[in-house]
Amino acid sequence: MSDGPSRTAILTGVTGGWGRAVLDRFLDRGWNVCATTRSAGEGGLPDAVLSVECDLTDTSSADSVVTTALDRFGSVDALACVAGGFRLSGPLHESSPDDWRFMLGVNLDTAYTITRAALAPMVAAGAGSIVYVGSRAGIRPFAGAAPYIVSKAAVLALMGAVDAEVRTKGVRVNTVIPNIVDTPRNREENPDADVSRWTTGEELARVIEWLCAEDSAPLSGGAIPAYGRS
Repeated sequence: MSDGPSRTAILTGVTGGWGRAVLDRFLDRGWNVCATTRSAGEGGLPDAVLSVECDLTDTSSADSVVTTALDRFGSVDALACVAGGFRLSGPLHESSPDDWRFMLGVNLDTAYTITRAALAPMVAAGAGSIVYVGSRAGIRPFAGAAPYIVSKAAVLALMGAVDAEVRTKGVRVNTVIPNIVDTPRNREENPDADVSRWTTGEELARVIEWLCAEDSAPLSGGAIPAYGRS
């Protein structure tokens, strides 16, 4: 179901975890979708999706995603940065520098590069919406995952910085902040948890798509809790 003229969204991180629910939501709502993948054929995406293989830790690769979307659809109206990851690393003084670099790369760098690429056409059009995915851990840290926590806190800082730069130019920026999402991996790692209290991918997908659409037009600079009952 579409709620208006043709719109184009770039989606990252929609081939695994709960990200596929985001892709399905955007398609159901009638968006043109350009989805990033790490390898050709990843995720078995529908034919309607423009799939672009890229390395989102590389600025040139992110630039090519936006160029490809513009060539196919003519505009970039929304960007949802779902790509990310989690890794326990132990106490900071015992953790590996590789964990630090990996978490900053997968959670922060991927958001930075595609934002940097997408902002130019959005600012030129005087319209657009960007949605990031944070984590409650970035606000309420717990022990044993400092690289992850710092990377997610930095995503919130990125949102605030971008909002300060482009809000008056017609581009909106918000962050959805889940706690724990109901995925097969999380169920496996938390076998005794009451999963009915967790947020589902479908619930997050509806929020993300709404923030990208015009019905949420007054909102920008928001850090929006999506904790479910957890």
